[in-house]
Amino acid sequence: MNRSRSAASGGRLLFSGAGGAAENMAIDQALLQRTDQSREPVLRIYSWDQPTLSLGYFQASGDRKTHVESQDVACVRRATGGGAILHHHELTYSIVMPIESNQTQARLKLYRQMHDAFIQALLRWDIRLTRHADAGGRLGVENAFLCFQRRTEDDLVHSGYKVLGSAQRRTRHSVLQHGSLLISASPFASQLPGLADLTSCSFTARDLATELVTATTQTTGLTWQKGTVDLYDPVEVQSIEEERFGNPKWLARR
Repeated sequence: MNRSRSAASGGRLLFSGAGGAAENMAIDQALLQRTDQSREPVLRIYSWDQPTLSLGYFQASGDRKTHVESQDVACVRRATGGGAILHHHELTYSIVMPIESNQTQARLKLYRQMHDAFIQALLRWDIRLTRHADAGGRLGVENAFLCFQRRTEDDLVHSGYKVLGSAQRRTRHSVLQHGSLLISASPFASQLPGLADLTSCSFTARDLATELVTATTQTTGLTWQKGTVDLYDPVEVQSIEEERFGNPKWLARR
C-alpha cells in the first residue's frame, strides 16, 4: 500500500449519538486505528450520556481536586493533551485523517480546516467567531486546569471567551483530532459560558451538526458519505475501553 498518496476525495460521516465517557474515547481510538489501515477519513459527531470531565493525557489526576464544581461527575482521561473539559451542553466532534507523522503542516492545516468549518457553520445564526491570535483580547490562564481557560493561537473565541478548542493524537500514518464547542454553560463548570450565554441566538447541537457537515465539506474538500456503527468493531471498542479508557489505572496513571 502506498501510504504517501493523498487522502481520497471522500470520507465517512458518523452520527453516533450519546455515549459513555470511556466508550466515546474508545470509539475515537478505534477509528484512528481503522484509518491507519483503510486510509479513509472519518468525521464523527457525538454527545455524552451524562456530564463528563475528560482529563488531558498529561494532566495529573490529583489536580481534579482543584475544581470543586465537577467533583461528582463522571471522569475519563483522553488520549490527547490539553486541559480538562467538562462535556455537557456542547457539540463534540472527531475527525480522523490519513496524515504521515512527519507532516506537521498537514496536521496544522487539518486543525485550521475544522475550526474554519465552525466559523462558517455559525454564520447561519450570525454568530462570528474569531481565532484567539486575531482577537487581541485577554490571555488565558497558562496551565489552568480547565481547557477553556487556556488559549492557543487557533482557539476560537467570542466576546473574549474561548468557545471552541481541539486537540490531536497521531500515529505513524494518521491523526485523530477531536474538540468541543460550548453551546451553554454547565452547572458543573459555571465559569465557562457558551454561545447561548454570550449571544441572543438559540440553536441545538443537531442544527449545528447539519451546518458543520456542509461547512467541513467546503473547508476540507472532502465529500462525506453517511456511515453507521459498522465503521468500527464493537468488540475492539470494548477491548480498548476495558484496557485503557475505562481502566482506573489509566485514569490514575499521572
